[in-house]
Amino acid sequence: GKENFEFFELAKMLPLPGAITSQLDKASIIRLTISYLHMRHFASQGDPPWSPLMEGRRSVKLNSWRSLDGFVFVVSQEGRFLYISETVSIYLGLSQVELTGSSVFDYIHPADHVEMAERLGIRPHLRAEAGCQTSHESASSSASTSSLAGTPEPGNSSSELSERGFFIRMKSTLTKRGLHIKSSGYKVIHVTGRIRCRPALVPGSSRALHRPMGLVALAHTLPPSTLNEVRMESHMFVFRVNMDLQVTYCENR
Repeated sequence: GKENFEFFELAKMLPLPGAITSQLDKASIIRLTISYLHMRHFASQGDPPWSPLMEGRRSVKLNSWRSLDGFVFVVSQEGRFLYISETVSIYLGLSQVELTGSSVFDYIHPADHVEMAERLGIRPHLRAEAGCQTSHESASSSASTSSLAGTPEPGNSSSELSERGFFIRMKSTLTKRGLHIKSSGYKVIHVTGRIRCRPALVPGSSRALHRPMGLVALAHTLPPSTLNEVRMESHMFVFRVNMDLQVTYCENR
């Protein structure tokens, strides 16, 4: 019918390969369309504005993503993926179409929800402009949260206040050999990025605040620990030393 035709035409307008858009259901088309519109606003209204990529550069962009040895994502201030590079399937086994428009909290470990919320600045006790404005109060708050993550305390510049670096666990459907599995496990992800802000004038003042719009980040998966035990041969023995290299224990072998 006409409704199906309109959805088909809408799907063709999405910045995705035709082989993918032709297989989308109506709910996915709506979700991806909304995310695309939000991403356009994110790109144009943020500071500085992003210029559109030149047509015909898709292969260059894909090769650039692959060379990063990770995946790139953009999360809105509300915690939804506005964009995630298709290389996420290499590292987590999840598809770009599945993640785009979905809540980031659906794909990270429950114990890391607070960490992610703090980095986005959406916890109730955090100011909306945390990580963007350059006031002393915002600087003190950002310095305390970044020190918990083991990153250097920022100074008073807005670029330093907006930087983020932290570790979270994200769902993965890949085994150690890279094969897909039905049940999801988790992989440790190192996230480095920056809060993207939008300038907003203060009523009755010429001063502009910078309101956060979301997080632009690069994610690297950390290799799992494979050394669980060391096999002891007959010609080997165990000893321990302290920080002064004094032997504190030695086996009788």
